[in-house]
Amino acid sequence: MSSVPVNLTLKKLEMNTADLRSLLDLQDKIIAGFKPDEQHFILHRTIDDFSNALKSDHMYVFGLYDGDRLVSQSILSLPGDRDTRDLPEFAGEYKNSELAVFKAVLVDPEYRGRGLMKQMLKIREQVAAEHGRKIAITQIAADNPASWVNAIQYGMQITKVGFDPEDNAKVIYLQKRLDGKAPIPSEQNAYRLSLGSDVHKNVPALFNKMMKLSAAGMIGSAWDKQNNQIIWYPSATAARIKKRDRIFVPAARQSIGKI
Repeated sequence: MSSVPVNLTLKKLEMNTADLRSLLDLQDKIIAGFKPDEQHFILHRTIDDFSNALKSDHMYVFGLYDGDRLVSQSILSLPGDRDTRDLPEFAGEYKNSELAVFKAVLVDPEYRGRGLMKQMLKIREQVAAEHGRKIAITQIAADNPASWVNAIQYGMQITKVGFDPEDNAKVIYLQKRLDGKAPIPSEQNAYRLSLGSDVHKNVPALFNKMMKLSAAGMIGSAWDKQNNQIIWYPSATAARIKKRDRIFVPAARQSIGKI
C-alpha cells in the first residue's frame, strides 16, 4: 500500500468500539468547526452508517493515525454487480464491478495543509486498481470547492454537475480512469473557468456555469493553479458532434462567458 505522511500510520478500520468511536469523534470535531451554514459540506453519518460501512463486505474504511489519534478517514466502496450502488444516478454506463465509489475524506482541522486528502485519494485509488476496478467516481457538494479542486488536482474530472436526487443539493460529480486509458485532451476548444478571488462567494455563479459546460459536453479536466482556473475540454462525444456540427461547442462557450 502507498506510503503515508511521516509520523502517521495507515490503518484499515474494523467493526469494534474503539474504531467506531474514533470515527464519530472525528466527524463531530469537523462539524463543530463549521459555521451553521457550512455544516452541509459533509454528510452527517450516524453510528449506524459507520457500523454498516465497517461491517460491509465491499467497503473499506481507512484511517490515518497520529499515535492513537485518528486524524483522517475515508471510505471506499467496491460494489458487486448485485449490490445496490451508491450514486446510481451517475456513471450508469458501467457495471458495478467496474466501479470504485470514493466517499468523502474527513481531515482533522489541526492537520489540514499536510496533503492528507490527496493521500487518501491515492490510497483508495491503489486499492481499487488492485481489485481490477476501471473507474473511480465521487460526488462532492458544490459549496465545498476545496474538495473538488483537490480532486481535480489529483486527476479526477468533472463529468456531471447537477442536483442530488435524494435532497436536491447542488453537487459536482467526478470520475477518473484507473486503467491509464484516459485520452490526452487538446488545448483546442478548451474553456478556462476562473474561480475568482473569493471562490466561496462565487459558488452560485460557478455552479450555473459548470452546469452549462457539462450540458454542452465539456469535462473539467485540469487545474491551472497559477491562474486559479479549471480547464474544460470537449468530451469525445462533444468532439464528434462538433466535427459534424461546427457551432455546437463554440455556441455553448459563447453563452457561458467568463467570471
